[in-house]
Amino acid sequence: MPLTAKKVLITDTATLIHKAVSNGTRVHIFSASGGQDVTLGPVTVTDTNGLIVPSTKSSELLIELPPGDSLYGVCAATKSHTLHFLIVEF
Repeated sequence: MPLTAKKVLITDTATLIHKAVSNGTRVHIFSASGGQDVTLGPVTVTDTNGLIVPSTKSSELLIELPPGDSLYGVCAATKSHTLHFLIVEF
């Protein structure tokens, strides 16, 4: 069960966070308060559709990805925000 820790700068275009390559993946996400809202979803995610991680407070989320699925993030136009991840591959 490999672990990967990383941070990703999410921009105003769909930014790949992680692609599950094994039997599935748990993606633990941390976003510090301040900065910009980030919207999470598939490659087609926009800042108006998907799961919004608000910038008004620190947030922790857990997302489970089936094998072969990818998670992307995006901010509103001309904005960016860094998210921190702990990825657990099964």
